[in-house]
Amino acid sequence: MTRYFLLCLLLSPGLPLPALAQNPGSDSERPAMSCVPMDDDSPRRQLERNASSPIDIFAEHFEAPPGQLIRVYEDVRVEQGDQRLETGELIYNRETGRIDLPGWLNYSDALIDLEAGSGWLVTAANQGRFEEVRYRFQRGEGSGSAGTVELVSESRAQVEGFDFTTCDPDDPDWQLKASSVELDMESGRGVARNARLDFKGVPILWSPWLSFPLDDRRKTGFLYPLMGFSSDDGFDLSVPWYWNIAPNQDATLTPRWIQERGVMLGAEYRFMTPRQRGQLDLEVLPDDKDFGDTRYFGQFGYSASLAPRWRFDADLRRASDENYFLDLGGDLADSSLQFLRSVAAVSGRGQAWTLSLSADSFQVLDDSVSEASEPYRRLPRMEFRLDQALGQRLDLQLDSELVYFDRDEGVTGARLDLYPRLRYNLLAPGWFLRPTVGFRSTAYQLNGTDGDDSLSRSLPIASLDGGLIFERRLSSGRTQTLEPRLFYLYVPYRDQTDLPDFDTRELTFGFSQLFSDNRFSGPDRHGDANQLTAALTSRLMEADSGRSVLDFSIGQIFYFRDLRVGLEEEILDDRNRSASVAEFNWRPAQAIIASAGLQWDHENDETQVAQFGLSYQGQRGGRAALGYRFRRDRVDQVDLRLRWPVRENLALIGRANYSFEDDEPLELLAGVEYESCCWAVRLIGREYVRDRDADRRSAVFLELHLKGLGSLGRRPYPLFADHAY
Repeated sequence: MTRYFLLCLLLSPGLPLPALAQNPGSDSERPAMSCVPMDDDSPRRQLERNASSPIDIFAEHFEAPPGQLIRVYEDVRVEQGDQRLETGELIYNRETGRIDLPGWLNYSDALIDLEAGSGWLVTAANQGRFEEVRYRFQRGEGSGSAGTVELVSESRAQVEGFDFTTCDPDDPDWQLKASSVELDMESGRGVARNARLDFKGVPILWSPWLSFPLDDRRKTGFLYPLMGFSSDDGFDLSVPWYWNIAPNQDATLTPRWIQERGVMLGAEYRFMTPRQRGQLDLEVLPDDKDFGDTRYFGQFGYSASLAPRWRFDADLRRASDENYFLDLGGDLADSSLQFLRSVAAVSGRGQAWTLSLSADSFQVLDDSVSEASEPYRRLPRMEFRLDQALGQRLDLQLDSELVYFDRDEGVTGARLDLYPRLRYNLLAPGWFLRPTVGFRSTAYQLNGTDGDDSLSRSLPIASLDGGLIFERRLSSGRTQTLEPRLFYLYVPYRDQTDLPDFDTRELTFGFSQLFSDNRFSGPDRHGDANQLTAALTSRLMEADSGRSVLDFSIGQIFYFRDLRVGLEEEILDDRNRSASVAEFNWRPAQAIIASAGLQWDHENDETQVAQFGLSYQGQRGGRAALGYRFRRDRVDQVDLRLRWPVRENLALIGRANYSFEDDEPLELLAGVEYESCCWAVRLIGREYVRDRDADRRSAVFLELHLKGLGSLGRRPYPLFADHAY
């Protein structure tokens, strides 16, 4: 009887989730669902596969005359492990090893329920045939039927009149059908002939020959096509083809037809070994009809383990022209790219140190950036960092860098920066105190200057950071904290006007900057300071989980002398205190999160920076996010994203991103989504700014998602950060 169970084991992994091809790099964002009810009333069986398990046979009648057929009939039940066979009659021929099941039969295990009108099998030859087969997967992955199922060998079967769906099998909205299917479990492949995909009774896909995977092994073949339409490019169609080259290599070739531009070819190649991995992406558009020339974009990412704790990483990027992403990018983020950075690095780390040797360069995509303002190539750059404990309370820290800056125009040269410091840690329940002293030394060897080629700057740096933490238990059981903190920083003034500006910018002022020892991002400038930061934080936390329900922070810097170090174009203010910075986070319920931030300038009595965020995620799939950003004379935008169910299966999708600074919408998106238990369709219209000249692009996206099978069409982009609508 165990041979019969081999047949069912052969069929059960071969029927679910047929697909054109399987690409491990393109997982579906939504889990497979099904309209097929699961057996919730009965306990779920665990998968048990042990050939040595005993076989139990139950029946009302058992006949085994000497030299004749063995006949078991009336309420026959055969059980082994999690497998169960029920039938009305079972006949066994001891000489030929053939088992006949002349009437109906029902087989079930932890994975599948299978019914058949009749069947037979020969145990020794691993052969058999079953008629009028119906199947249903226990976990709701789908169901279907077959006219006949013939077991050719232990690992091969042939199916005639096959169909599959995750919808209600009595009234399926979509169904995959094939006149014949060959299943080969040894290779993990199936071949369907005269395959057809019907949706609402209308054939939408047909193929005379179709190959698909039977398990999680990767399979060469076509993936589902991607379609879209835009106002300037017209119809856009992509048909990816996945190539399973080897167990550690694969590639995806994507022919793409853009109506107003021509035929484009995209390629993705990936490889992986125990010590290295890489990915090459290439897009080529020969003779762009709208642009008038061949266009391309290439990116190669690579990483390798050279030795324990040592590795090599590279990310190389190049585009054919500065307007590539304006014309062929998917959104405003692509079109606003100023540079493409290429970098390669060797890095290592120990218990208290890190070391890296790298080189990088930039391709300028913004034509408003002059050659004299282009970013420098760093060829090479060496960084060494140390954070070593010298005792129970004393730490030695070191940041160091040696780099050569190169560019076609302007001053070039080498820079050596050393910043060692000692920090003493006094920590106890309810308070901390950390005095730190350091010395920063920076030296240059320059080319192309009118003055001295060898420059240097040295200065001591001292700080004292301390705080208290008070707690109290509220009547609600929650814990409230009050955390005052003071940070004093002293850096003497050094004249730095003769030093070049290779990679230094003033950091964006925010709450984290209240406790930084430099207001600049690079070593070319180190700000002078004689200042005290005063900050206060309060938190409200759940007693059982420690989850923060509400936290609020406010702080300000008080200057004891005027700031004198700045960049060339910077005009320093004569003030005795910084803007006040406040941050606020509130989680009033599991589904709601609110946050806000504010920078208030007391000198000018005005808001410098403000941001607000409010997000909601309901249990029925409803989601909303409202964001507002303001930076004086630069940004004044509001962004609303929404997915809202209006009925059980119907939801509205929308986004509005509006700039008050420009007095126009940056993006408008609206659509509708219908979702049943086995399929979903989304129709979305989108209009957005495609470049800095405020040129606009309109597009329409249609996506049909068949759960358990895949998606046809495309969506514009994930509306929320977790890739779900």
